[in-house]
Amino acid sequence: MTFNTVFKYALEVIGKIENAGGEAYIVGGSVRDYLSGHSVGDIDIATSEPPARIQEIFEKVIPVGIEHGTVIVRHESNSYEVTTYRTEKGYEDFRRPDEVTFVRDIKLDLARRDFTMNAIAMNRQGQVVDPYEGQQAIKHQVICAVGDPFERFKEDPLRMMRAVRFVSQLGYDVVHETKEALSSQAELLQHISIERIAMETQKLFAGENYKKALDLLCETGLQKYLPVLNSMLSERSYPEQSLKSWHEIISFFIQRCPECSIDRFVKLWKLSNRTKKQAEQLCKALKRYEKAQKVTPWLVYQLPEELFHPFVRVCTALGMDKEEFSSSLWGVKDNLPIQTSKEMAFQARHLIALYPNRQKGPWISEIMEQIEQGIVQLQVENDYEKIKEWIKTWNPPENS
Repeated sequence: MTFNTVFKYALEVIGKIENAGGEAYIVGGSVRDYLSGHSVGDIDIATSEPPARIQEIFEKVIPVGIEHGTVIVRHESNSYEVTTYRTEKGYEDFRRPDEVTFVRDIKLDLARRDFTMNAIAMNRQGQVVDPYEGQQAIKHQVICAVGDPFERFKEDPLRMMRAVRFVSQLGYDVVHETKEALSSQAELLQHISIERIAMETQKLFAGENYKKALDLLCETGLQKYLPVLNSMLSERSYPEQSLKSWHEIISFFIQRCPECSIDRFVKLWKLSNRTKKQAEQLCKALKRYEKAQKVTPWLVYQLPEELFHPFVRVCTALGMDKEEFSSSLWGVKDNLPIQTSKEMAFQARHLIALYPNRQKGPWISEIMEQIEQGIVQLQVENDYEKIKEWIKTWNPPENS
């Protein structure tokens, strides 16, 4: 796709800023991805104009980080992060600059960025501003810090995880000096919140070159600061395919290291309850597969369809045959006699009526699950009378 096609609406935003007397460039990852032939995601814009002026130029502006010069401009149903050129000074919290100064020179703004491949700007005509030879870095597929890598990582140690994540996503190599800084500054990662590290770690495992990135983690010692994962990664216990989410990562490593627990993963990484639930569902499915050595109707019935692809990925990561799962999961689901317990012809009220003298208790849910499993596994047809008679064969009323 051409430059004008890829950046069509972003160029319109830049045009409005220029028409109002300002200057603006496309910057960051979208420039890198465009120049390297990758698909372009979020598009960021840097401008000479302060946030207040951007709010005057555009009707729909969200002041997300206005104190640091950042607003979100809504244009043609798209969102663009527009940030005023700035320099930064002091990083006492290892994340946010203590002092931000708005400037008028795009080159000064590019100087504060992490890696040379991300320190490139493009104007509305597609002309490039590249003071740190970022295009050369892209050409040679290398990751090189802007300026002194030791200073860049000291400012925000998360940049070290970003470097490794880019290795996974792009397949690039880290240049020698930047790699040395990763090793010598690795301990600074302990100052970074686990939530921020978790986001980079998930992206790392999802990249095509994740094994190369994991090797770099271990080579530089960064893996020491990844809870639960540190010892397993040190032993090179890598998945056989990339994993796209935290519930997949958790499920894989619990299969490899049974003494680990979902609760510990979720607690130490401060993950969501939804992630915990999905990891539990995946682990149960993996245990059912391990026990039966095949994909059973009960396994498919118990596993939400949204977890079918994650289940296949984890199984493949564990070295199992991907083709076996890809075809069978959806095929089995289509042929299930019921999709949910609500479709059962025999419900709890019927069971209670069958045993009127028995006190209510856990036995009701236990028997109902047996019935549900019996229907799904074709041990009994989903018919009221047939289920009723089937129950009597293994739980006669006279024993009530």
